[in-house]
This record gives sequence, structure tokens and C-alpha cells, in this order.
Amino acid sequence: MTLQYRALPTYTQPIDEKGNMSTAWRRWFGATDNGTPPADESSITVGASPFAFQATQKGFVIVTGGTVSRIQFTRTSLHSTGQTSGVFPVSLADIITVTWSVKPTMTFVPQ
Repeated sequence: MTLQYRALPTYTQPIDEKGNMSTAWRRWFGATDNGTPPADESSITVGASPFAFQATQKGFVIVTGGTVSRIQFTRTSLHSTGQTSGVFPVSLADIITVTWSVKPTMTFVPQ
């Protein structure tokens, strides 16, 4: 099965067509309501420790493997998660900072 991700209609596509919602917008709202993901997951290239990843959209950061001593979350202030691996929900501009001695694998899953 080939998964088709939801794509936001362009700004030139009117939402209203003669008193009815346009097909493009109806499909987008339907896909969003059904939970269709906006894109596939992607690998994060982990840099030198401590490595900070800033989210460019809403989603999840998965941290696995390696030798991790600390994972921190920052939105307006820095918080220690108390974990060394796991799945971390993020919003736009949130930062996940990973301190490691053996590089972990990190993956971003958009939501």
C-alpha cells in the first residue's frame, strides 16, 4: 500500500465553491481528521555532544541506542527528562538536547 500524505491546498484554492467546501479542502480536512501523517519519519544527523535538535514542526523525537547520560527538553526553560532514551513529543521550535559518549540514533516523526 502506498501512503499518500496530506498536503495543504494552495492559497489560490478557495475553500468555498458556490456555497460548498471545495474538494481539495474537504480531502485535506478528512485526511487530517483520519490521522493521515503529514510526511514520513526522517533520520536526524546527530552531531557532537551535547547535541541539540530544534523541531521545525510538531511531532516526536525518538532517541535510541548509544550511551546517553542525559536528555533535556527546552521550550521557554530547560528541563531534564530523567531519561536516556525514549519518545519525546515536540512542538514547533522545541529543543531536545542529548548528552552522549557513544552516539545514539535519533529519528523525527512529524505529526
